[in-house]
Amino acid sequence: MKRILCLSALTLVGLASSALGGSHLACVNHGIHCICPPEECPDCCPPCERRLHLCSCRQSEHARKLIDQLSCDCCCDRIKAASHLGSRLHADFCCDPEVLTALVHALQCDPCWEVRVAAAWSIAYQGARTDQGVMALYLASLIDPHYMVRDAANDALGVLLVCRRACFKDVFAAADDLAKQLKGKYKPGGPDCGILFDMCQSFHGGHPAPAPQGKPEKVPAPLPKGEALLRAPPIGNAAAHN
Repeated sequence: MKRILCLSALTLVGLASSALGGSHLACVNHGIHCICPPEECPDCCPPCERRLHLCSCRQSEHARKLIDQLSCDCCCDRIKAASHLGSRLHADFCCDPEVLTALVHALQCDPCWEVRVAAAWSIAYQGARTDQGVMALYLASLIDPHYMVRDAANDALGVLLVCRRACFKDVFAAADDLAKQLKGKYKPGGPDCGILFDMCQSFHGGHPAPAPQGKPEKVPAPLPKGEALLRAPPIGNAAAHN
């Protein structure tokens, strides 16, 4: 019996060796080349095109409750909401695009840095590889005043754009220009966060931002509920005001 088992094991080893020979062996040694498409031809397909969608009325209603929770006074409640919005069991931005809008708004306008960290990772966990999601993460990695948010946004962007950075050259260029104008002036919860949010949402056809209301320390409502959207003031005027 032992002899039969040994012979079977040797046969399996031989078959595996032949299967991994030649070009396949290089794939084992350098697996990253098997995962990543060539740089000259990255996979730039829309993020919602090749995945299973978990759309339902119940999930959409739950997502709306989490989005509303992002405007709570308690920072802990907003952290939980931002974290849960990253799970596709709770929400799917492909079914409810306002999920991404709310996460981008939280990343840029919530004064609590823990909420912004949770929002950054939730954008990555949602697989929101859109112009708005990528621009929001990239800007946060450049100009957010808290180093933990900058690190989280940079890491989340790295996870989101594995082998796909070449697809967003225009987004990075636009974000670099905006970061130069707002660096040193931008404060989450302040008036400039509305400008930042508006730029991200309007890039390549996104939705404009609601105008910031109340004191800068207050958390702006992440989403309007049916009323007309108001555009934020131009960047030049905001800079002059500051």
